[in-house]
Amino acid sequence: MLDSFIVVGLTIVIVNIIKTAPCFGTARGKLVIPLLVFFIAGLLNVANAVVFSGEMLVALRDGLVLGAAASGIYSMGKKKLEPKIDA
Repeated sequence: MLDSFIVVGLTIVIVNIIKTAPCFGTARGKLVIPLLVFFIAGLLNVANAVVFSGEMLVALRDGLVLGAAASGIYSMGKKKLEPKIDA
C-alpha cells in the first residue's frame, strides 16, 4: 500500500481543485471543506487498499484518521497564511 503522506498529499490536491467551484466561495461552502477532506482521504485509502489488495475496512478507518489529520493540517496552514489585521 502507498504511504500515508501520499494519501494526505493527494487529498489536499484534490480538495484544492474541487474548492475552485463557486459553491465553495460561500460561508456555508467553506464549512463543508473540512468534511470533504475527511471523506476524500477515507475514499482514497480504500482505493489504495483495493489496488494493493489490503483489507478495506481497516483502510477506511486509517483513511478517516488520515483525513482528520489532513483537515487539521490544512486548517492550521490556512490560518497561518491569513494576514493579521491589527485593530
